[in-house]
This record gives sequence, structure tokens and C-alpha cells, in this order.
Amino acid sequence: MVHPRGTRRSAPPVLSTGVRLGDLALSHLQLSDLELGAVQLQALSRMEQAVCLADVTLPGEPLVWVNDAFTATTGYAAVEALGRNCRFLQDGLAELGHDTAGPAAAVRTMLRERRGGTVTIPNRRRDGTVFHNELSLSPLPDAAGRVRCYVAVQRDVTDRVLAQAAERAAHAEAAELAAELQRQLVPRALPPAPGYDVAVRYQPATRADGTRGEVSGDFYDLLPGGVGRGALAVIGDVSGRGPRAAATTAAFQWTVRALSPVLASPGLLLQHVGDVVQDAVGDRFATVAAVRLSPPAAGERGEDDGGDGRAVLALAGHPQAVLVRPDAPAALVGRPGTLLGPFGGVSVPDAVVTLRPGDALVLYTDGVVEAVDPGRRLLGEEGLLAALDAVADRGGPAAGDVAERLADAVVHAVGRHVGAGPTDDLTLLVLRRRPGPRRG
Repeated sequence: MVHPRGTRRSAPPVLSTGVRLGDLALSHLQLSDLELGAVQLQALSRMEQAVCLADVTLPGEPLVWVNDAFTATTGYAAVEALGRNCRFLQDGLAELGHDTAGPAAAVRTMLRERRGGTVTIPNRRRDGTVFHNELSLSPLPDAAGRVRCYVAVQRDVTDRVLAQAAERAAHAEAAELAAELQRQLVPRALPPAPGYDVAVRYQPATRADGTRGEVSGDFYDLLPGGVGRGALAVIGDVSGRGPRAAATTAAFQWTVRALSPVLASPGLLLQHVGDVVQDAVGDRFATVAAVRLSPPAAGERGEDDGGDGRAVLALAGHPQAVLVRPDAPAALVGRPGTLLGPFGGVSVPDAVVTLRPGDALVLYTDGVVEAVDPGRRLLGEEGLLAALDAVADRGGPAAGDVAERLADAVVHAVGRHVGAGPTDDLTLLVLRRRPGPRRG
């Protein structure tokens, strides 16, 4: 720009270190270079945030200037800080368990590449107290465009870092609690059910990237029977996920456990469960299937006579069970009832299913039939029935692993259907009437 009388304005002022601080636009004042430099230094000196300059061309990249806020923040006067690398503020912190290596490496990378950036790093004040410093670095080119100095603006963000750490700890604690609840809700081993083979499968939901989702509301249980009363098998799905869903699921499960010894009818039991938990579930809902297995009749020697079994099935808004017979196509069984939630007065009817030796009853959550392929098509009940029908050699006394093979067939069918896509929670419970000993 040409100025009046044909004179050119001189180059912007440069500090004694050779660093150009830039132009200061003043509409009505014309300041000399010396005056302009003094104004800029005064502005930096009076900033409320700590500011320092380091000469990266000198050995050790020492500090060459600090403002008063630097002293107020760190406790170090200028005479104590100048000539030292700012790493002295991290002395001894690594031994106390603070992560200084990662942030320090990021700073060295910025200096080496002569670029700016922001990093948060723990620092120690002169009095020994530790604070977390958000360090914003900017390279300052000299008159020839070479980066000789860096300006660092520092901000004490200790409160924010501690709050974030507390939040992470709280989330981790909640996740661990939820995981422990999940382990109780989907136990790896179940007690035996006399006269029946039992197989269970549980797979938590997966995201599109293959990682596991939050803890789910799926659960299953197998409760022993009593005098004249067979075992009770239960499977359920509570809406939502995370710690709250797990806690709500636990409420359902423990209520079922409490009522099972006194209520033989699974339908009546689920109705009472709904009445008991309605005020504790908030806005959540649950679908539950319960099966009361009749105790096997004893033969002449007191062993299971291998005759027909009787299962009483109740469905509180839950998908119908599948009856798998060795000599017939798989079929849906059960009478739909009301799902459980923040209301009372539900109706859950019983349905009697005869289980001949070799028959199996498959209970599952909706993550099975609602599995979606890349074309957005559901596996559906048809896909489930086809997967079960494809299991060969489903009958006979020698087919002792049929329950396990039926469970595996469903899991594999879901996996093939979704491909690499995400899956919902998948829970299965297979109850197979064990064939009795051969008669001579």
C-alpha cells in the first residue's frame, strides 16, 4: 500500500527475538513501530490467561518470555521460568501416575512439524499442587517466514478434567453393575429339569461395526419344581438397554422366582408378576414366556418312564413358542396374552402342549425373528421354522444332543441372514422331552 507523500509503510514490528507479532489495525491512530510493539506486548502481558514464548531454535527450546498470568497460574516468577524448557512443569508427575508422555509427544510432534494445536497436559505448580493445563500452541514466523518462536496460551481446565474423569468412572461403575446384573439374568448354566434336555443361547446385540451394544433386557431362568409340580422355564425381553433396563429386568426375574413356588399356573403367575412390578418399571414394557413342565412319571424302578410330558405355556405379549417333533414340521404354539408394563389387570391364558418323547419346545426373544438382512428383510417365523426343520435326526434315544443342535441351528440361521450387519439381542431356551430307555 502506498501512503501519502509517496512513502511506504515500514514492515510490521518485530520483537527482539525476531518474531513478527502482526499488524494492529487502528483507524485513527498512526503508531511508530516501537510504539506498536509496546502496545502488543502490553496486551499480552495483561491477558488473564497465561501466555509464554519459547524459542525453538535455541538448545532446549527455552522459554524467552512469560506474562504475569503465567506466574499467577504456575507460581513461577519470570526469572525462575525463563531459560528453561516448559517441561519442568511436568517434573515428577509421571511417577505419581499422571500421563505426561502422551501429551508431551503430541507437543514435540507439533514443534517438529512447525504447526499449531491444542493439548491438555498435567502440570505442577511451584507449591507442588497439580493442575491440568490446556495448552494452545501457535508458531510465529519471523520476518523471513522462518518459525523461530512459539506462543503458548495456557488455561487451567482442572475442574473440567476432573468432572470428565468422574463421569467416566460413574459410567464404568454403572456398566460393571449392569454387566453383573446381565450375568445374573442370563446365567451360563441352568439347573437340571428331570426328564428334559435343556439348551440355552444368549448373544448380546452387535452394532454395524461389530462391537457389542449396551447391556440388554433379555433374561431366562429355569426354576426347580416342588412336590407334584415340575420345573418352571422362563424367558423374557424388557424394552430398552443399559443399566436401567437391566435393573428393571432383575425386578421381573426376582418376582417370578418369588412367585413360582406358590403359583403352579404360569399364566396366573405372570398376571401376578405384572401386578407386583407395575409401579417399579417406569415407562418400560416386557414380554415374557413361562412354561411349567409336568414332572415325569416314575417307572417300576423309580426312573423316568419315558412317557409323554405335559407343558403348560403362557405368553405375556411374547412371540409364540415352536414345537419341534421328530416326525412332523415345526409349528408355532401358545395363546397370545397381554404384555407386562406400567399397568395392572393383564390377562395371560395358559395353553397345554403335549411333549412326546423326542419333542422339543423352543422359546426365543424377538431378536431371532426380527433379524434383518442387508435388503431389510426379516428372518421371520418362516425362517425360524425352516431352520428348525433342517435339523436332521431329531428323534430317538441316541439323539441326546438334539436340544443343542436345535439351538445352534437358530443361531446360525440368524447369522447367515444378517451377514455382516448389526444384530439385536438373541436369546433361546430349548426344552426337549428326553426319550426313555428302550423296553426289552
